[in-house]
Amino acid sequence: MRKPMLLVPLLLALLITGVPIFPAAAQPYQDPNGVYYKQARVFGKVVTFDPQRNLAVIFGSIYVYEPNSGWQLVDSRKFHLVAPVNYQIGDGLAGAINKTVAVEGPYQAWPGQKEEVIEAHKVEITDYPIETPPWYAFGKTVTTDHIVKFNLSQATDLVDVLAGLREAAGIPQDRRLAPGEVAKIAGAITSPTDDAGRSLATRMQAELAKAWNDKWVVTKDNAAANDLRAGVGGWQFYEGLLGYNNSYIEKAPLVRNNLDSFMEVIHPGSGTPEEEGPAAMYALVQAERDKYGKIIKVTVSGALMDTVPGLLQAIADPSSAHIETWRLEGWTEKEAAEMDGRYCWLSGSRVLVRDEKGNLKDQYFSLRNYLTREGFNNTLDITRDVIGEGGVF
Repeated sequence: MRKPMLLVPLLLALLITGVPIFPAAAQPYQDPNGVYYKQARVFGKVVTFDPQRNLAVIFGSIYVYEPNSGWQLVDSRKFHLVAPVNYQIGDGLAGAINKTVAVEGPYQAWPGQKEEVIEAHKVEITDYPIETPPWYAFGKTVTTDHIVKFNLSQATDLVDVLAGLREAAGIPQDRRLAPGEVAKIAGAITSPTDDAGRSLATRMQAELAKAWNDKWVVTKDNAAANDLRAGVGGWQFYEGLLGYNNSYIEKAPLVRNNLDSFMEVIHPGSGTPEEEGPAAMYALVQAERDKYGKIIKVTVSGALMDTVPGLLQAIADPSSAHIETWRLEGWTEKEAAEMDGRYCWLSGSRVLVRDEKGNLKDQYFSLRNYLTREGFNNTLDITRDVIGEGGVF
């Protein structure tokens, strides 16, 4: 009888200590066909099993065995593609979704390949828990396995990150730029020819470095792959799980056209719920002036989103959006004048003011960042041409 696999306790020790427990490996032999490892093991959580592609996605670590140096950690906190060699192994993986497993089998890496596929010859289920919290992001789909994105931890991130880019590049907000104007600004950033262009490129790159990065991705199934295929070259929202060296896309049905449709149909409404906390809005901004023309009050009315799932749901189905009206605070005269009469994207926080007895005295929306609809579109147009292949990433 074969002895029980001893890999799991060793892998648990590595995960707890964070220090590789295997001796350093010698460089593997390479030929034009790539590198072949007869023995490889993956330890991690089964995220999904796709019967159409006969592939499982496992989040965790991969190890390879070198005859002269033993087991070597190759990669960790990564989503690995695992192909079962028979129906029995496939059924085992399909029945282990959201469980942690140790998988054994060979795999081959070859030049230009981004995601190696490990053959699963053996599967062992373990009791070690691995957390995989939901992940949301917005970015440009460069290819079906490569995106440039920023994470959406809060609904306000969409506005805050894009407003930072707009401000860094000095992108106009008062009108929609023509294609030639977009190309000129994008070209000055990607291929500066003078001091002004170099300064612009430096500011843009510094702002991009704050929140943006590029990721290789694997997909849940053919539907998710088709979502990415439809978004190549443009903007897209991503839903899935985040890894260190790659990410897992569960679905990505929302693209730029969905944003455009959302902005077309959102309208002002009424009602100011007694709620507080961070939120994003897409709303009509209206300023009130005194008899001398000085702005004395600003009101915003439109869609309010206070969670990332709520933001994505509203964009997917604008009729489901919560339409609210709030008094806006935190603006300057210049900002209020720029927003007045326009639909704008806003980030900030709903504030409730109460007296000593807890009675509501006042409520308002405290502004942090904003983009007019024109500024929002201009920023997307220019940044699309700046990032990705041929751009700053």
